[in-house]
Amino acid sequence: GGGKKQNSLKVLIKKMLLYSVFVWNGEVFTDMVCNDLERSETSSPVELIIMQALCWVHDDLNEVDIGSYILKVCGQEEVLQNKHCIGSHEYIQNCRKWDIEIKLQLLTHSVICSDLARTSKKVGTYKNFFYLIKWDELIIFPIQISQLPLESVLCLTLFGILNQSSGSSPDANKQRRGPEILGQIDFPSHAFDIEYKIPQAAKTTVHHSIETLEKPLRQRLLAILSKDNTIGLSKEDKEFLWEKRHYCHSHTNSLPKILVSAPHWDWASLPEIYSLLQQWPPLSPLAALELLDSKFADQEVRNTAVNWIETLSDDELTDFLPQFVQALKYETYLDSALVRFLLARALGSIRVAHYLYWLLKDTLYDTKFGVRYEQILGAFLSVCGKRLREELEKQTKLVQLFGMVAERVKQTSGSARQAALQNGMERVQLFFLKNKCRLPLNPSLVAKELNIKACSFFSSNAVPLKIALINADPLGEEINVMFKVGEDLRQDMLALQMIKIMDKIWLQEGLDLRMVIFKCLSTGKDRGMVELVPASDTLRKIQVEYGVTGSFKDKPLAEWLRKYNPTEEEYEKASENFIYSCAGCCVATYVLGICDRHNDNIMLRNTGHMFHIDFGKFLGHAQMFGSFKRDRAPFVLTSDMAYVINGGEKPTIRFQLFVDLCCQAYNLIRKHASLFLNLLSLMLSSGLPELSGVQDLKYVQDALQPQTTDAEATIFFTRLIESSLGSVATKFNFFIHNLAQLRFSGLPSNDEPILSFSAKTYSLKQDGRIKQVSVFTYQKRYNPDKHYIYVVRVLREGQVEPTFVFRTFDEFQELHNKLGILFPLWKLPGFPNKMVLGRTHIKDVAAKRKVELNSYIQSLMNSSSEVAECDLVYTFFHPLLRDDKVEGIDGIARPTGKVGGEVKLSISYRNSTLFIMVMHIKDLVKDGADPNPYVKTYLLPDTHKTSKRKTKISRKTRNPTFNEMLVYNGYSMETLKQRELQLSVLSAESLRENFFLGGITLSLKDFNLIAGRGKGF
Repeated sequence: GGGKKQNSLKVLIKKMLLYSVFVWNGEVFTDMVCNDLERSETSSPVELIIMQALCWVHDDLNEVDIGSYILKVCGQEEVLQNKHCIGSHEYIQNCRKWDIEIKLQLLTHSVICSDLARTSKKVGTYKNFFYLIKWDELIIFPIQISQLPLESVLCLTLFGILNQSSGSSPDANKQRRGPEILGQIDFPSHAFDIEYKIPQAAKTTVHHSIETLEKPLRQRLLAILSKDNTIGLSKEDKEFLWEKRHYCHSHTNSLPKILVSAPHWDWASLPEIYSLLQQWPPLSPLAALELLDSKFADQEVRNTAVNWIETLSDDELTDFLPQFVQALKYETYLDSALVRFLLARALGSIRVAHYLYWLLKDTLYDTKFGVRYEQILGAFLSVCGKRLREELEKQTKLVQLFGMVAERVKQTSGSARQAALQNGMERVQLFFLKNKCRLPLNPSLVAKELNIKACSFFSSNAVPLKIALINADPLGEEINVMFKVGEDLRQDMLALQMIKIMDKIWLQEGLDLRMVIFKCLSTGKDRGMVELVPASDTLRKIQVEYGVTGSFKDKPLAEWLRKYNPTEEEYEKASENFIYSCAGCCVATYVLGICDRHNDNIMLRNTGHMFHIDFGKFLGHAQMFGSFKRDRAPFVLTSDMAYVINGGEKPTIRFQLFVDLCCQAYNLIRKHASLFLNLLSLMLSSGLPELSGVQDLKYVQDALQPQTTDAEATIFFTRLIESSLGSVATKFNFFIHNLAQLRFSGLPSNDEPILSFSAKTYSLKQDGRIKQVSVFTYQKRYNPDKHYIYVVRVLREGQVEPTFVFRTFDEFQELHNKLGILFPLWKLPGFPNKMVLGRTHIKDVAAKRKVELNSYIQSLMNSSSEVAECDLVYTFFHPLLRDDKVEGIDGIARPTGKVGGEVKLSISYRNSTLFIMVMHIKDLVKDGADPNPYVKTYLLPDTHKTSKRKTKISRKTRNPTFNEMLVYNGYSMETLKQRELQLSVLSAESLRENFFLGGITLSLKDFNLIAGRGKGF
């Protein structure tokens, strides 16, 4: 219709779409730019956007075939699916994530490139004096094989029809010749008949409710069913689970655990197993994936799993395709339901076909299963169609050319490398004179030539190529990829796949952590392609702008972001992107145990998005440096990152947001623990050296804390954040990498810190020669947690009285480690072992370490003068401001003045226990220095003060994060309803009484203790 309705629709379009050029020629609209799409608008179907655009040209949409129009992504041969929401497409999500224009073209189906589409109309193609014959058709005989006589023979006879010359039209009066017999196909015959009959499922229907079991049995069964995977099921667990299998039908996803618990799989046992399988409610596709693992070889089980998996969309199938390809190894027969499923889906989707080809091609080098994959690849190429086959051959040729160039560049050295690169790229350019080619990384990207001037190589050990390609679509941007030889990229592929799946889980739950997901593809043995993320730099490159010790400074990242985001609004947006993406990286790298993290494999976009690259070490297999692990922090979270998160040096509520994001993301992944364990389990046979056995899966299982509640997991991850943020080892690791990358030897200049706890460098000339030094005693400290600190007595020439400095064990170890770098050829004294059985902060350990550290520094000071008198040693013994303070007095002093703030608590009750989760406090005292807050609680009335509970101390902040659980055992609900919770916030002071910051009394009868939701007070 028209009138007001039509006009209002056009107004809506103006809000959403800006047309830079809008041409109506009956078929094509040119590019449109979608600016400022609101969240509600991204939920609109693509068809609605098309209708709104067509309103500009047509007064009556009833006359238009809307289904003949599509939206194409500018620069890519990819279209948005009309029935989907516009915001569900990966391209739209990336544009919104990176704040870039959404550029789409409105086209008709008739102009879309369909050169890779399969067809069953044309049977033969004439080439080089013989026919290439293919049929993409399935012949179905409507007869049950079981009903055929045993003597039946399948005969296939090949007929041909004379093909008219393509250069002339056939004579209309000339009689057409009928089909001619070209030959008959003979099948190989056996000397005997093979007959296999699948046993019939037992005709039993036994279902019981789990609630009818006695409580101890029910609890035991539920505990087994709650496990995320079959890993760790004991023999007793399996026997019990099989015995109680008929009580488990309501727990659908327990089927793999029950089947793996079946005591026998012989002929006599199969009817009962098949009966269970037939009666079981259908599993979700992702849950059914576990049934394709090596533990389940039975064809009926695998066929049923494939049947359940068939509901996966093409996009979901592509996400999990590496696991499906690995599962082919576990098929008993080449002709299986899984093989047919993958081939059928590849014939229906170019994207599935493309990635299936490269995954199969990469597995041809498998020494055990290479022949099987070669047969499956041959079957795929036989049915995929000529155009797609030719396209894949072009991609293979391009990869071979890049591989030869990369090998040549890697083998040469010095200035000859640039010449080798230039010559090699000119040969690749000859390939593009004859062909446009889709990229193996992404079939929707088509390159028409190289930008040779922009091609280069990286200076790392593998010397990978940086390749710049010109997009065949004039509306597309330049394509930049890296090509590597000499490195196995399959582990990188797997790590990136896991991170992508994590990101999808977060997005499905409404949590957008602004993750940067880039593509990586292994194209053969020890070679492959990696997508390069634009406008990004490594942390090392950013940090060394501030000197080799830039990794020990707090401001480099913030100042770099400020350089690219000069306005306050831009910087705030970049900081927000950093907070969210950093939280996602912390969770992902911890769960996957990604190690060898240094500042050359962590990157930052100028939009603030942080991401990791190079996943050569994962599942906890840490890189070693000498005798210690380089990755000793749970994940990388340094003070310069905290500086960006906080917006300065002091903790703010922004850091509380970061902690909440981490904990929320961690708990969401924990809910999908079984999925990740199943995906990794399916990759055990892939040949990855760091994923070879159950112990590697156990790492991920332990990292996900399967038996803990969300509250307990929140506390656990908060402690990990504190541990990582306080890790000197991470900064030291970054420092090592800066030294290695810059080939640096010696010490920084005097105004740059060489020890993480000292702001400056000091020398013998500045402080005076040390005559005597010894570890005098040790003291117990409680800020932020209980630990011991060692008092070092230092006497210098010309001094009558010695000075005392206070150093922790980790600071002694930092000194020793850095001495090892500066003097690699010197034999340094042995350092005490940090590993201690049992508790590390008890008095006996401190007394033992005092003796060992004293022996160490005596040996150190008696060694050569080059070592004993170096600036590093004298900086270590230089007095700091903290050395003048003495830990102190326990008590409480209530201040005068303004008291404010808010505490966030979650109070819950279960199993006769009251749980008080102290989460965050914000906006504490406004005046004076930042306090050292902690929380203390009582349950009133309490005349004997037996209900006192305390959190740890958080240092120098008005916005502390605790995420600690205070527990009160043995209270009934009726008793608690008569109690009040008294909560006080105090500041721990070293030179005066503890300072009262605020308090609140809460009546527990006012709480819904079952719900346990977080709330501010």
